[in-house]
Amino acid sequence: MNAPDSIIVAGGSAKRLGGIDKPMLPLSEAGEPLLVGVIDACPAQVIVVGPKRNIQRKVTWVADESEAGGPAAGIWSGLAQVKTEYVFISAADQNLNSETVTRICEAAVGNDGAWAIRSDGTGQPLCACVNTDLLRKLLARTQGINDSPIRLLSTLNLVGVSVNPGQVTDFDTWTDIVKFVKGTNHMDQVTQMWLTRVGDLLNVDHNEVPVEALLDLTRDVAHGVERKSAPLTTFLLGYAAGKSSLTETELKSLIQHVSNAVVEWEAVE
Repeated sequence: MNAPDSIIVAGGSAKRLGGIDKPMLPLSEAGEPLLVGVIDACPAQVIVVGPKRNIQRKVTWVADESEAGGPAAGIWSGLAQVKTEYVFISAADQNLNSETVTRICEAAVGNDGAWAIRSDGTGQPLCACVNTDLLRKLLARTQGINDSPIRLLSTLNLVGVSVNPGQVTDFDTWTDIVKFVKGTNHMDQVTQMWLTRVGDLLNVDHNEVPVEALLDLTRDVAHGVERKSAPLTTFLLGYAAGKSSLTETELKSLIQHVSNAVVEWEAVE
């Protein structure tokens, strides 16, 4: 079998995560967005259904014809671009690597398809390689709108493929994210996840925060003044930024003024 085209469903509202863009969470094996990790794992033409993201990968972007119709509707939207006998389908918000995808695609040959078997023994419909014509027939009646992918694919003769721990991991809640991140050695990911979480709670974009400058200042205050003054200092900076509606550039300038004050403090004998 030639390498199948791939459909990645990248819509969804992530309501249980406060509406953040789950596919862009930096949780792939390489520490990049989940969507990038899935794209890199997928064979042949990669079709991404959903809003276009700013990522450096060559893909075919397709609008979701029914944004509120669920993942099966997203698959239907992408099928028009598929040109191969089989198609690999995946969610954009899971952990995936090329070895897992290859095993599933190879197992599909000569069958209706194949899918990943999760740790609980159930099949994962959004990590599957399916005969394209059969998939089109399954979805044609409703165009996938409000259909259950697992119910639809359960009607086919799919080969089950066991996957390694950590693969095809669902990130539906903050608990899922915390469990996964704490099991890795990527501390930068821990920082990003926590900032994403807090930014969501405070309704602010954490990407607009000069993280490195604040961390440097916090360390300098803790060592040069006293430890308990460090978090209080950064709180005062945040309070000042919000009260005066400072831009990122103005906030960085304010951080520098406070850093200079720390140096002056340390100079006093």
